[in-house]
Amino acid sequence: MRRFNYRFVLGSVGLVLTIEAIFMILSAFIGHYYNEDAVTSIYISAIITFLSGLAFLLLGRKKSHQANNITKREVYITVTMVWLMLALFGTLPYIISDAIPSFANAFFESMCGFTTTGSSTLINVEAFPKSLHFWRSFTQWIGGIGIIIFVISFIPVFGGLSGQFYDAEATGIAEDTFRPRIKEVSKTMALTYVALTLTGFLFLWAGPMDAFEAACHSFSSISTGGFSTRQLSIASFNSPYIEYVITLLMFFGGTNFLLISALFAKLSTSIFKNEEFRWYVSLILVFTVVISVALLATGQMSHIEETFRTVLFQVVAAITTTGFATDNFLSWGPFYWMLFLVMILFCGCEGSTSGGMKISRLIVLSKNSLLVFKRQVHPNALYMVKMNNKVISNDTIAKVIAFVFLYLVLTVFSAAILSLTGMTFDESISVALSSISNYGFGLGSYGPVGTFESTTMFSKYFLSFLMLVGRLEIFTLLSLFVPGFWKR
Repeated sequence: MRRFNYRFVLGSVGLVLTIEAIFMILSAFIGHYYNEDAVTSIYISAIITFLSGLAFLLLGRKKSHQANNITKREVYITVTMVWLMLALFGTLPYIISDAIPSFANAFFESMCGFTTTGSSTLINVEAFPKSLHFWRSFTQWIGGIGIIIFVISFIPVFGGLSGQFYDAEATGIAEDTFRPRIKEVSKTMALTYVALTLTGFLFLWAGPMDAFEAACHSFSSISTGGFSTRQLSIASFNSPYIEYVITLLMFFGGTNFLLISALFAKLSTSIFKNEEFRWYVSLILVFTVVISVALLATGQMSHIEETFRTVLFQVVAAITTTGFATDNFLSWGPFYWMLFLVMILFCGCEGSTSGGMKISRLIVLSKNSLLVFKRQVHPNALYMVKMNNKVISNDTIAKVIAFVFLYLVLTVFSAAILSLTGMTFDESISVALSSISNYGFGLGSYGPVGTFESTTMFSKYFLSFLMLVGRLEIFTLLSLFVPGFWKR
């Protein structure tokens, strides 16, 4: 009977922690530049993280007979542990520097970072040390796809299977032909991710932002995270140029990075033929036009360009699950609230940094529902669900339906739990959906101008759990609660 390969788990966690320590040191350099006291705390955090990672690596040293003894059980546990440990050690700079003295708040902030959720407990963002601002934004960049790509590339060191690891982390509908070349694909995605980040930094720096703020916002824009260095988020800059640049960065963050790479590196037009991308663009345009026309018609806004820019920014931020805002859309009215809740359900494309259920699943559900009606009329006809001219198997369709069902059930169940903590109905349902979709905003007190500082300690830990469920493939984390999963 096969034993559980704990060495693989420990070694993988150790590898990630050593990488995290290096990223912490980069944040310390910012503290040196601005001569901040927090720099010492970051160095201490980096040392603790590195030594802990080294200890895990030593405990997880590979034995030759264990090299290929890896199943989905080890992979699923590894993925979950990696994200938990990233968030746990990510709290150290906040705690040791006393910038966020509450562990619950620090853990919540760290989990919001690594899961690219725009929620926050900070009530005076401008007073936060710049070195910790950089770390805070950096955690979102790491959590976007950076750490996933790195681990996929190097996980064979511990005898792991890259394809299984990808399946455990990525949401969407992966093709079988995609898995055998996962290492090659991960390198392409990494280069695209870095290139977009650098491009975004240069464009933002060319505007009203200084280099520091341009770096922080490029990290949180391309990762579709949403952390800002200003309390009023992007609205604080009062710059149409900045709003358009960040809108474009969020848009790219919600697009399949492989399609972006093919467009710019090979001048391929495959992105325009991709069905998911066309749906993605169409949804953004439809919601932007509908909301803009409604706001202009009701007199809530009057200037056409400003209305279009404001609505476009909010729509792209919602569909890509980026927690940025340039206006408090809650003041627009309940009709618009409902539209934004719909937008954060399916969100961006697979192979992107956005959260949510992914548009690919929306396409499959829509087409399958249409075929159900057709089969009612022509029961003997042979109909198949296709996407990008490829047949979607019944097994994949069944998984999509199960995924969406679990997603919605977990959202409703979580809303019921949150309502017991004192949240109103609209707050609990919106915060639950926002957290599992990695968006960041809710309704009521948790909208674009609110924070999560006042929520209960239980709520912060529970919402952190929802963020993790949403960031990973939902089956990955929920499988750990199935008794049969732990049987040999």
